[in-house]
Amino acid sequence: MPERCAGSLEELRGRLTGEQRSVLSAVWEHYRDQGEWILRSTLDRRFGGGAVRNVLEALGPSVVGELEEDGRQGCCVTFLGVLLTDQGPEAEQLLARYLEYVRDRWRTDPRLEWVGSQEVESALGLAVQRSRLLRQLIRVSHWWGGGSGFGAREWTVGVPVDVDDLPPDPDLCGYVRQHALRHLAAQPAVAARPHPRGDFWFVADPDLQRQFGLDWREAQDAHQAHAWKACVLLCGGILEGLLVEVLGGAAPSPARDSAGRPEWHPAALLEVAGKREVLGGAALPVQQCLPLYRSLIQSSPRARLRASVTQDDAEAALHAVRMLVKRLPSLESDPVRVG
Repeated sequence: MPERCAGSLEELRGRLTGEQRSVLSAVWEHYRDQGEWILRSTLDRRFGGGAVRNVLEALGPSVVGELEEDGRQGCCVTFLGVLLTDQGPEAEQLLARYLEYVRDRWRTDPRLEWVGSQEVESALGLAVQRSRLLRQLIRVSHWWGGGSGFGAREWTVGVPVDVDDLPPDPDLCGYVRQHALRHLAAQPAVAARPHPRGDFWFVADPDLQRQFGLDWREAQDAHQAHAWKACVLLCGGILEGLLVEVLGGAAPSPARDSAGRPEWHPAALLEVAGKREVLGGAALPVQQCLPLYRSLIQSSPRARLRASVTQDDAEAALHAVRMLVKRLPSLESDPVRVG
């Protein structure tokens, strides 16, 4: 099927055998409901190892594939594969409605950075189950950008990076189909690497990269929970950590830690970052977040009490991280050596 992906989605659906559609649906339904891909052994027990192998070989990695995580073999489907399942027509209609909503909101407010489940549910009239379905569709289709937070009940996603390319059509179902066929039909279900590239892929130190990723997810969860101070603390730590790693020890600093590295204070950090043109368009939100973050981690309880944190502060902090994460990989000064 990968070599024969020309044609309409309906033609591809018509080519599937009942067994192929059943296997695809089982893989998708497990991910939809459990948030993780199904084990190959579970699929083999249900359909038989030979049958599953035949489906994998017949449909190919542009529709369904295998992956390995924590030493266990699993199976996954691409977004194109999802559209070929029993739930495919419902999935494309729901995602099209979501994209229409995001497109219209973004055209009204081009500064829109992300949307949350509560506002989407209200705008589209979605019950909890349909909202969960949409959450998983957004995840597997990768139609989001600039960060995300997928909680058990609520979720928040960045506006798709190609939002300005969405056509003005009143119904985007055709666009969703064309996008899946044009851009996804030639892509494997799983990247060559066992894990997808995270937001901080450009950080060379794997431990530091992992910690930034954990803090970033926790910051987004804190925002969803309206924990504004926790959100700013986590974002501030990420921002300071990234800038310290980028700037290294090349610039003068009044003090050094036990490892001989500069102990930066916000003014010096921002000054040097500005001189080296590290911040770019992220300058303003970073300048807003770092001093507030520093005031929150002061040793004096009275000083911390004087630092009030609002929802606007938390959203500015999230925006600062998103902007800097977009900025750093684009620098010409070998950004992949961060850390």
